[in-house]
Amino acid sequence: MVHGHLVLALGAALQVWWIGEHWFGQGSWYKSAAAFFATIACYGYNRLMRSRDADLSEVAFFYWYRRHAKLMWAVAIASVVIVLGLIAPELPVLIERLGVVVIPALLYVTPLRTKTGHVIGLRHVPGLKSLLVAWVWAAGTVLLAADEVTGLDWLLVIVLLSFYWSIAIAFDLRDASVDASGLRTFPQLFGVRVSKFIAGLLLIPLAYMLVGMYVIKVNGGRDWSMLVPLLVLLLMVVLIIRSSPQRGWSHWLVLDGCIALIPLLAILGSLC
Repeated sequence: MVHGHLVLALGAALQVWWIGEHWFGQGSWYKSAAAFFATIACYGYNRLMRSRDADLSEVAFFYWYRRHAKLMWAVAIASVVIVLGLIAPELPVLIERLGVVVIPALLYVTPLRTKTGHVIGLRHVPGLKSLLVAWVWAAGTVLLAADEVTGLDWLLVIVLLSFYWSIAIAFDLRDASVDASGLRTFPQLFGVRVSKFIAGLLLIPLAYMLVGMYVIKVNGGRDWSMLVPLLVLLLMVVLIIRSSPQRGWSHWLVLDGCIALIPLLAILGSLC
């Protein structure tokens, strides 16, 4: 569970660097570091809130969080402090810009409970679970990496939204056996096969963009850093097809790791 959060945090940091380097002309180490610790804080807070849900009291993953709540609160709070320190020079601008990310992330699950002990939050709005996760990831990485936000930057948000939504739907396949029916996730609404098909289709916008960037000549040559990451999308298709509640932790760790693999392969491609 800890390894999964570290992989996600590394993926967020690398995505912010990649977006900054390839779309905004310069990667930022402090923004990448801020993305790393913001992910640790966000997922830590989320897990701590959900660990108090009545339906999850016997789930080993959340039992671990309840048992180590003081430690994880300390980690989450320390991560927030580090983030604020890293972005201090641009804090007013980033707070205004990232409000559309931070507010939904905080409301995904809240400290509020129903009379039956269930968590209250946007996560439980029918049909919103996977889309909200995808939005926070896509908008968060782009808006953090950007120096100034333009209309074209929002197009990049939409492209990455489809990429992260694909991953989120795959994780809905994992959670199909435990998710409440009222969540109205894709597997609940359309079944397993259709959900996998939709998740695969959602990878097309990013693939199209990468291919388009490759065919555009840069300084008389080809930009291989845009082509090599397509290998990750092919891997994701295989992982999505194989996704099910029975898959072990390594399957989901690799799927999360694809977030980091795309910028890593882009870096390798830039060396070609």
